[in-house]
Amino acid sequence: MNITIPVLCNSDFDLSKFDFSFKDIRILDITSKTFRDYIEFQQPDFLEGNMSFINSIIETIHSEFDRKFVIIKNNPKDGFDYNDILNVYKLLLIVFPSDLQIEYEITYYYEKGSFHRGFMSQDIRRRTGEYPGDLLVADDDNVVEFNEFSQLVFERLNYKNYIGISIENYLTSYQASHEHYQYLTLCIALESVISGNQELIYRIRRTVSVLCGKDVPNCNNIYSNINKIYALRSKIIHGENYDFDKVIAYLPPLKSLVSRTIVELLLHDIPTNKDLDQKITEIGFGDRIKISENWKHYRLNILTIVESSWKEIV
Repeated sequence: MNITIPVLCNSDFDLSKFDFSFKDIRILDITSKTFRDYIEFQQPDFLEGNMSFINSIIETIHSEFDRKFVIIKNNPKDGFDYNDILNVYKLLLIVFPSDLQIEYEITYYYEKGSFHRGFMSQDIRRRTGEYPGDLLVADDDNVVEFNEFSQLVFERLNYKNYIGISIENYLTSYQASHEHYQYLTLCIALESVISGNQELIYRIRRTVSVLCGKDVPNCNNIYSNINKIYALRSKIIHGENYDFDKVIAYLPPLKSLVSRTIVELLLHDIPTNKDLDQKITEIGFGDRIKISENWKHYRLNILTIVESSWKEIV
């Protein structure tokens, strides 16, 4: 059996504060004694060999701002599932739109309860770097909410329905080679929410506004912003001249809007986009609490709320 440990980069926050113990998973700083002790516990007689890949990564860290974190299964022999490990990364990127990346993967052969030296891959998911990304920024106020939210929705990340499609398009946008490709892929993530193709733009505007808007003014602002986002999308798709500066300006609110839409979809847990469409049709702006029972608002990342709901794009 192979045990793979991804190494994350580009976070300005201590990711080890997030709790995934419900999946027997932890995030650790790669330089921490706790992580070294973990590796030693797996194979104490071959510690230096198992640390060789890790030490080579640590040697590349030249600044206190260049933090690297590993996602580990506490007890790897008890049903290791790399999909769960990847879901931790996906959930972080959904809630915190950023340049958070899996920079390395370290894979060990796991046999008879011990790690044995395997191999390391580098930059496996890194995009071209043509456009700059932001570090993952959070604060301690986010932690309690995030931990509750992640336990509630974690298994829903595996859905193959419209929610799963929207998530995959959102994640794919971070690998786009150019800004306008990222822009279009994020729009596709919103389009996955809608069933059929009749009155597509109108229904995207209304559905996302109801999902993400706190009240009527909030919803109206989102509705107006999406209209501008899609007017620009239309020009890109149809090969018309477009203002590239607007692509750059619209990307932060668009990423935040997709992030908040996915958060709400995961919370409401409506099985099909056709069912969601019916529920949205029956309610109005400011009524998102009526979409499903036991819905609870999670702030999670105030930056995405401000970017997606409160700012007016021009």
